[in-house]
Amino acid sequence: MINSTKESVHVSFSHTEKEYLAAVRFYFWRSIELSTRLIVTYVLFSAGLLLAVALTGFAIPLWVNFALIILVGVAWFHGYVVDLPRRYFRGDPKFRDEYHLIFSDSGIEFQTQNMSSMIAWSFYTGVIENDRFYLLKYGNNIHAMSVLPKRAFTDSKQETIFRQILRRNLDPNLKLSEGERQPQEYVPKSLQPPDWR
Repeated sequence: MINSTKESVHVSFSHTEKEYLAAVRFYFWRSIELSTRLIVTYVLFSAGLLLAVALTGFAIPLWVNFALIILVGVAWFHGYVVDLPRRYFRGDPKFRDEYHLIFSDSGIEFQTQNMSSMIAWSFYTGVIENDRFYLLKYGNNIHAMSVLPKRAFTDSKQETIFRQILRRNLDPNLKLSEGERQPQEYVPKSLQPPDWR
């Protein structure tokens, strides 16, 4: 295993809309709170619609009611998980900048053309990942995440060091990656032979 206590990881990347939308969908499906919130709202709206139709005495065939409820559900899901994030991505100038991040045990140095800041690890509440990116969560909103594409890492060693920093500072239960499971090649501390005099 690589000892990276004093090491840092520097990555640079620019966001793409397609990648951001994929990250939002991934975050939505992994967030029980967001999914539950949308489902409860949908169920309450459906019950309210059926109740309103029953109370008004307006004769609508039952299949029309159910078709309308399904149509509204699909529209809400699409609006919440596709349209809203797309408008957010296109309307926020921070997504047009190139990101330069340095991850270390002391925090995250964040640099773009328009912003510069130091973010403490305590700002984040968790991390989730898939084969394309890491999502650093900091709230319960669908936009309350920082997206780090895995393509930003120059090699597997850099990503391994990043994962170890994450494990020490954010999520000690982060699973081992394939690169971390494989034994690392031995690299001597010095290429000079010891002095035996």
